[in-house]
Amino acid sequence: MRGQDLFEATYRTAVNLGIVTEGVATGGSVTTLADTRILTQAADYWNNGTLWLLRDSAEAAAAPEGEFARVTDFEASTDQLTLGPVSAGSGNAFTASAAAGDRYAVGKARYPVPLLIQKVNEALVRMGTIPITDTTTITTASSQTEYTMPIAANMDLREVWLQTKTGDTNDNQWEKIEDWDVQRTATGSADLLVIPRQLPVSRSLKLVYLDVHPSLDDASDVISESVHMDRVVMEATLGALIWRQQKVGAGDPSLRDQIGYYRTLLEPTKSTTPIRKPTRDKLLTLGSYVAEDEFTTPSA
Repeated sequence: MRGQDLFEATYRTAVNLGIVTEGVATGGSVTTLADTRILTQAADYWNNGTLWLLRDSAEAAAAPEGEFARVTDFEASTDQLTLGPVSAGSGNAFTASAAAGDRYAVGKARYPVPLLIQKVNEALVRMGTIPITDTTTITTASSQTEYTMPIAANMDLREVWLQTKTGDTNDNQWEKIEDWDVQRTATGSADLLVIPRQLPVSRSLKLVYLDVHPSLDDASDVISESVHMDRVVMEATLGALIWRQQKVGAGDPSLRDQIGYYRTLLEPTKSTTPIRKPTRDKLLTLGSYVAEDEFTTPSA
């Protein structure tokens, strides 16, 4: 497996859907890829399909490895795919030229790449919230016990930590704060984190909260490590099959069996790949103040 990103998720979903052919390029550029051995189908056969560049010829993980593109045209006389960017707007399909020896996968237009991306994003949302850590939004200040939170933390704040050592990004020595509370504000506005005591100044606060997974758009967009890729791919595959069944109706009876098969696979996957979430352990503790000589004493 390449990595935990949108490229990998869409490619593996397409493989499950049975639309992928793989080969080794005999030439290419930033907008083309040719294979005189495998790409021998009739003209326009691959039009509106998807191209994934799986491995660069030097096996050095260099671009365009890990990039995907739309197939805008297939020329049978040259066994060549013409490629366009997945996102809207002008620009080349790849950030570097495809070349002879690059390993690729090409998928049929039955499940186009915008649909694959959509189903991956739907799967991530359907799987529920994930833990997110923020260490940059809040810095403690003098004469202040209320702090504006990132609006995403409104939904489900789980933990608050205080930075007890500065000057070393690899040694913050975080200390959990347990006597915090959240003051709700107007709908759509960031809530306030309330800590009923003055904290040492100029220290970062680490917030751990639950929120839905951010939407993915580009091939290199990373999927949270809290989410298991197998489950994302299974959910996305099932979503794509259901979409196809709704589109063609009874025109493809095999879809019912495929949907049943992946539903059967998905159920045990859910139990073996849960999203680990921190518990909400906010407690009121007494006598846990840090000695003055360990911090800069805050202003009155």
